[in-house]
Amino acid sequence: MGWPSLLVLVRHAESEGNIRSAEERAAFEKSTKDYALTERGREQARFAGEYLKKKYPESFHVFYTSYYARARQTMELMMPGERVYEDPRLREAERGMWHIMTRDEVAVRYPYEIERKERDGLYHYRPLGGENWPDVELRIHSFLGTVARDQEGQNVLIVVHGHWLILFQRLIHHFSIEEAVQRYQNATVENASVTVYRNHNPRSFINNGRHLTLCEDECIVPWQGKL
Repeated sequence: MGWPSLLVLVRHAESEGNIRSAEERAAFEKSTKDYALTERGREQARFAGEYLKKKYPESFHVFYTSYYARARQTMELMMPGERVYEDPRLREAERGMWHIMTRDEVAVRYPYEIERKERDGLYHYRPLGGENWPDVELRIHSFLGTVARDQEGQNVLIVVHGHWLILFQRLIHHFSIEEAVQRYQNATVENASVTVYRNHNPRSFINNGRHLTLCEDECIVPWQGKL
């Protein structure tokens, strides 16, 4: 197994969820998977697409996205007309009951969950009906195995979610749980930002990570200063 020559990850553009707080999202009438892009988000995606076509004129061979509406719409606006593979392993972390219940509602119905969340911490806590961060990392491991098997030497573009990207980078760069939590809390990944890796040895798989190099384009925001 090898590895793509070029791996570009774009966080989805601004969606209906991004303009709401966690409490507002819990009370929102839509499922998180159905959040659509805002008008601003659609413009962000177009800017990202223009940036990628100019920066990487060699183009891409393969396109992946999660099945969430905001990810699919971002890819469609960036790369219209391309054949895109939807992969459920690319979906955002499942927050279970916290998707549909406010903190006050949880405190009334499941008061011990608030205590358990505080005791376990963000990385280890698995909400009712949801996933913890190691669960998401297992999905990422599985997906990367597929990419390494099927896309050796190819240029691959993936639309991902912010939390997913943080955990992807934790696996690639081996930084600590504490740093992953800090990046998550500091919201270090902007909507429609671009992160680029090049592989200088296409025969190298992810476990030999020294060949998978983060380019200067880490969290580049093509729409910044334009919207």
